[in-house]
Amino acid sequence: MASPESSALFSGELKGGILEEGLIKASEKGTPQGSIVSPLLSNIYLHYALEEWFSKLVQQRCRGEAYIYRCADDFVAGFQYQTEAESYLHGLDQRVRRFGLELAPEKTRCMEFGRFARGDARKRGEKPTEFTFVGFTHYCGKTRRGCFKVKRRTNGKKMGQSLRRFADWAKSSRSWLSKGEMLPRARTRVIGHLNDYAITDNADQCDRFVYYATPLLFKWLSRKSQRRAYTWEGFNHALEHVGWPKLRIRIDLSPFRRAEAY
Repeated sequence: MASPESSALFSGELKGGILEEGLIKASEKGTPQGSIVSPLLSNIYLHYALEEWFSKLVQQRCRGEAYIYRCADDFVAGFQYQTEAESYLHGLDQRVRRFGLELAPEKTRCMEFGRFARGDARKRGEKPTEFTFVGFTHYCGKTRRGCFKVKRRTNGKKMGQSLRRFADWAKSSRSWLSKGEMLPRARTRVIGHLNDYAITDNADQCDRFVYYATPLLFKWLSRKSQRRAYTWEGFNHALEHVGWPKLRIRIDLSPFRRAEAY
């Protein structure tokens, strides 16, 4: 399976600045940083630069199965045969350069992934390869019956970023929000994280997020004044009162369970 996670940069002739260390720098190329039009233009451009080329040319020339999955400027292409994956990777750089794009070398690679990858890696004395896509680390796993299964867990970097954002929000908001306002807003933030990451096989990572976010909230609530805002017991009662989120899988990726639901 080839997994070129492209960080292609759109380079149209739009004038937009970039923000670096609090200063705006003028730029003659690229879409404006943070603009709502940026992802729209990128999706249109990459659809023709990558997906049309893949479906009309690459896929038609493959003897085996071939698929591509893209989210914004990141994508994963999967091939049944290694030779076809390597051929695609070789032609990919030339293809994107024709459209004024560049691949990020540190994120672009060809790797073995699938039902035989774990066994082949162990024969070589190596660990099965993994890759990160849309905030999840994808890895070769097994079902309870021992069959191959693609599993996903929250990427460690994304987990750290989410917890830091939560801590920064709690630290800053304690100065202008009351306790009664902070608790439901904190609940909303935790639910937002779970809505994104509470998928099949990722319960442990989601549980870790709630486990670490809860004492972070307690820490900054307790620093709202010189007197301690809550005891731990009182804090738990307050969490119960606002309906602090409990872990449950939001998105079931099992095709068999989904079929049974209908």
